[in-house]
Amino acid sequence: MLIRQASAADNLRLLAFQAQRAMQGGLPMRFDRGPDYFALHRCHSADHRTWIAESAVGELKGIASLVVRDGYLQGGIQPVAYLGDLRLVPDRRLSKSWMAEVKVRLEALACETGAQHAYCCVIRGNRLAAHSLLGGRRNNPLMLSHWRGYSNVAVYGQRGWRGTPRTVNNVRIVQAQPGHADALRAFLDSESVDQPFGCVFSEAQFSRRLETWPDFGIPSFLLALDARNNVLGCVAPWDAGRIKRVVVEKLPLSYKSLRLAFNACAPALGRPAIAAPGEALQDIYLTHLQVRQRNPHIFAALLDAAWARLRGQYALMQLCLYDNDPLWTAMNRYRSVSIPMDLYTAPCIGHAPALSPMDAASTPGFEIYLV
Repeated sequence: MLIRQASAADNLRLLAFQAQRAMQGGLPMRFDRGPDYFALHRCHSADHRTWIAESAVGELKGIASLVVRDGYLQGGIQPVAYLGDLRLVPDRRLSKSWMAEVKVRLEALACETGAQHAYCCVIRGNRLAAHSLLGGRRNNPLMLSHWRGYSNVAVYGQRGWRGTPRTVNNVRIVQAQPGHADALRAFLDSESVDQPFGCVFSEAQFSRRLETWPDFGIPSFLLALDARNNVLGCVAPWDAGRIKRVVVEKLPLSYKSLRLAFNACAPALGRPAIAAPGEALQDIYLTHLQVRQRNPHIFAALLDAAWARLRGQYALMQLCLYDNDPLWTAMNRYRSVSIPMDLYTAPCIGHAPALSPMDAASTPGFEIYLV
């Protein structure tokens, strides 16, 4: 077995490999990353690398990616790594050598970049992935530590008839304009600084996002402003369809019935239909969701504004909510489907934990739309 770093010449093989291997769980799914497998990584950071495992005859057997960026961690700024796209053909011997190789690559990454800690996410119902990463005779080869549970929430409708958008006294929701850019960036960074692994929203990093992400810019943001124009919360709906699409491979019977019922009513409600299994979902992510003190009332106002803006264009509105997150109370107006997930941390080198007990209880600096 040959393990090497992938290049642009491997693009089509990587896309085909991902297309053939759905992530298992209650809703088996995969990401269609065409036409450029590496485009999503570039949205995350300029520093990314992907490894592939090949057989002696050049058959692709496994992939894994590491993306490195600056993050807030342990009271300061340091390089942190995201471990993703971990896919492998079923093979016990290969799995053992592959996980050992990933550990070696994490150690090399620490020497090359200074990154001491990595994080990753796993579908809670994906028993095969959990066993490979955490269990079995290898006994947690990457020394993963559970960080926080969360749900990938897909909103598909409102409960009852359309309600009046919720409001907060002395707070208004506006679409961001160029003049809001400096205050918006400062707000994002001030919220991120208290979130472990949170992105460092420097002027350079914020500008890079605005320039690198397709179909994205300052006008993408919805802002919650107080009477003095201070930013109290924000969210940026982003259609990542040009570089990443979600494909559900199979629907359980209950979800099949839900889809059929929804699609029967969708035309009368002015809503797009939910895609069939094997087709790309018509969805949009609620990115850069930050609310001061996790205030559910401000979040409710932002959520309602986003829904009013997007309901006629997208069948699903996707967002991340953590276990025991105060923001869950704002969801009582909406119908949604949730996929339980888990975040883990891993040392790139040594055994030092990434999070103190206080950090572990804080809101994670995690962005599901970059997964």
